[in-house]
Amino acid sequence: VDLLGRAGRLTEAEDLIQTIQPNVIAWMSLLTACRTYGNVELGRRCFDQVIQLDPTHASGYVLMSNIYADA
Repeated sequence: VDLLGRAGRLTEAEDLIQTIQPNVIAWMSLLTACRTYGNVELGRRCFDQVIQLDPTHASGYVLMSNIYADA
């Protein structure tokens, strides 16, 4: 997921997460890539998944805030 995200292949990274057992680390990796590439829509979907899995994961809130600030 991280390698696909770093390469800008965000949709493929999301598809990969859907095929494996989702976890916070995978979604956070994709959320970080969304910030890098300015993809607000996918970033919001990733953020929703992170919060669903662990609502106390503070870095998810920070990253989403930064995505909105950069948009």
